Amino acid sequence: MGLAKGFNQVEAAAEKAVRGIVEEHGYSLWDVVFVKEGAAWYLRILIDKPEGVSIDDCTSIDGLINAVIDEQPFIDKIDYLEIGSAGLERAIRREEQLRSSLKKKIVLKTYKLCEGLPEKNVKCVLDDFDGENIVVSGDFGQVKLALANVSAINYDDFDDFENLMEV
Repeated sequence: MGLAKGFNQVEAAAEKAVRGIVEEHGYSLWDVVFVKEGAAWYLRILIDKPEGVSIDDCTSIDGLINAVIDEQPFIDKIDYLEIGSAGLERAIRREEQLRSSLKKKIVLKTYKLCEGLPEKNVKCVLDDFDGENIVVSGDFGQVKLALANVSAINYDDFDDFENLMEV
């Protein structure tokens, strides 16, 4: 699955370098992602807070994070540094994110059609996670799946967001 077993070396070093800054400013660190897109390497620091993250939140810590990352030995591997919100449809890539996402609405994508699921891409609720398997429920009932069959998991918060906008 897209579930990372841990941070790669750059992600781990960046996470260690920026966690204090992020938390001192009242945010939580959702993820650190080091990824190649085209010819460029991106280091993304994804932050969160209960009431949501604004552009002002990101810019308030951008300079501090940039200064710390500039001092790291891996700086020559990074083409672009981005500080952003984890987002309404945030990716769940790590075990700790799965554990903190229980009872949340998700979009689940599988590599193949799995028994009990109507299709390879379903909206459902994440009911349980035991380290190797997840349990999800939806209109199709409740299904237990091995993580090996899962290609991606993202939050599905657009319904909630639309309800907030109606107020």
